[in-house]
Amino acid sequence: MGAGGVCGSPITPLLLPIAPWGRRGWKSFHAVLRGTLLCFLKVGAAPTAEAEEMLGVHHGLAEQDSHYTKRPHVFRLHTADSRVLLLQAPSHADMLAWISRLNLAAALLSSPPFPAAVGSQRRLTRHILPAAPSHCPPEQQLRTHLQWLERAELELLELQRNPTEKRGRGRDMEEQHRDHLQHECRRYETYVRVLETWLSNERDLEGWDGGGVPAEPPPLTRAHSSPALGPDTTPPPGPPRVKRNISERRTVRKGVPKRNRNLL
Repeated sequence: MGAGGVCGSPITPLLLPIAPWGRRGWKSFHAVLRGTLLCFLKVGAAPTAEAEEMLGVHHGLAEQDSHYTKRPHVFRLHTADSRVLLLQAPSHADMLAWISRLNLAAALLSSPPFPAAVGSQRRLTRHILPAAPSHCPPEQQLRTHLQWLERAELELLELQRNPTEKRGRGRDMEEQHRDHLQHECRRYETYVRVLETWLSNERDLEGWDGGGVPAEPPPLTRAHSSPALGPDTTPPPGPPRVKRNISERRTVRKGVPKRNRNLL
């Protein structure tokens, strides 16, 4: 089944956070997935009605958001342009169904990325993610996602083996690159798992039980200055501190007022 199976998902109400004048409020919509477009309709509108808002889900990733506790059944959607949106479903089952359908649509219809731009600067350059839907069969999509997953894992492993000792901006750029690679690995792992589950179910969307819900990212651990130290290893004690006499301490010369400089 191609994109038509994904488009045939029923209309389910969703709450979308809107931020007027710097405040984040929630507005209720009826949503329908049409290919790689998540269309938000007015409440009570027909499935074929014109959408008030549209959001592209190509190369996106939907996952649960257990850190947001103000509202129940909230999940987040990472888009291709590095945006993160919060969406609320009516129930936990609807939330899991939306996460699975969104990840399935992204896995089936996302075209292969283009190579990243090449430059002399060392800043992070992401791959170009085309918005045009892919016309490849699901088996070829699965092989493509596996290749990109292996590439991202090798690049992440190489970055972890050769960490830079720089501080400041160089360190921040390395952490940004590592976070990006971890997100890419999690995204392609989700694509591979959802396609394998869907193909093993004989491409039956109605009887499909999901499988596109990614696991929560691992919690952050305290980092040490030395890469050889593990998370459970305590750093070695430093040299003993030597108490200095008051006469040996550095003194600070008092500033001379400007009006008295000519007297020196």
